Amino acid sequence: MDISQNNNIYNIFREILKEKVSDIHVLEWKPVYVRNATWSIIHLDQYILAREEIWWFLQDFLKDEKLDKLLNWTEVDVAFKLDDTNLRINAYMDRNWVRMAIRKISSNPPSMEQVWLPEYLQKFLSRDKWLILITWPTWSWKSTTMASMIDYINTNRNVHIITMEDPIEYVFENKNSLITQREIGRNSWSWQDAMKYSLRQDPDVIMVWEMRDVETISSVLTLVETWHLVISTLHTVDAAQTITRIIDVFPPHKQDQIAVQLSLSLDLVVSQRLFAAKDWNWRVPAREILVNSTAVANNIRERKIPQITSIMETWFKYGMKTMDQSLAELVIQWKVDLNEVIPSVKSVETFKTLLNSMKNDAKSFRPVD
Repeated sequence: MDISQNNNIYNIFREILKEKVSDIHVLEWKPVYVRNATWSIIHLDQYILAREEIWWFLQDFLKDEKLDKLLNWTEVDVAFKLDDTNLRINAYMDRNWVRMAIRKISSNPPSMEQVWLPEYLQKFLSRDKWLILITWPTWSWKSTTMASMIDYINTNRNVHIITMEDPIEYVFENKNSLITQREIGRNSWSWQDAMKYSLRQDPDVIMVWEMRDVETISSVLTLVETWHLVISTLHTVDAAQTITRIIDVFPPHKQDQIAVQLSLSLDLVVSQRLFAAKDWNWRVPAREILVNSTAVANNIRERKIPQITSIMETWFKYGMKTMDQSLAELVIQWKVDLNEVIPSVKSVETFKTLLNSMKNDAKSFRPVD
């Protein structure tokens, strides 16, 4: 342990991390806020940090260039380790001064089973090329889900995996694969440079932390076309919006070409969000799953994106499913409460009809009034 980590602010974090919290929010001269096991934000009045303590902490772990970036009214991400606990810290400016959002990261990447990914998705991770996307805006285990997929490949294949992250969260050890982890801004100047030069680094599998702009999306599609398996994320809420976002980010005169390119590159879209479990001790994921079948590819090429949802509904027994179908499964399996998911469904009446139509696959299920 570094001598500096004996400072009071580190001891406060240690005490907080003993509890079941996922996030810590730090403000100057205000109580520390945390997100607890019930997913609620609460304040801890016994912990109040002065500006001087927060500033000392920032200087202690931020490199000069990142500290300069923060002070220029922007924000920075950095991975940080306190004793045996891995943290991801986002320091940012609000209208008054600096705040910090600190996310607790598991020390080891989880298995697919631990994040409740269905076993049949493993076959998509055994392929030599294609694009796999994990989506949802925030609070959805996107990076955790990607980490579980990388861990599966690392365990079950003999390949070279390159990850491009900002920052690096989970640290992987080589198992049956060789893993190279690169942090943008530290190990490579930019996303574009990292992806461009990755082709000279003999990769088989490439993980791109986020497809955040047209340049990154274009580079990802190129990586897939050059025969690589690529796993990445987007801030979209369902499969149809994911496809639309990728196409629409390009200029109009290129969109037809991108639609064709995407129809030939895309393999799987997993859109997921978290819900409080029935016992309120943890959260469980609901997942919409799109597999790029012939019918889906045709609709992507012809820009008939809204019809893709109907295909997912029809192909439910083959592994595709909409978010509403996934929510219905969780309710039927008694994993989440009906009242918890109702605000998130597209139509309450349609959802109740869906629940009742699926009840024959579960025992002890009472029809919804």
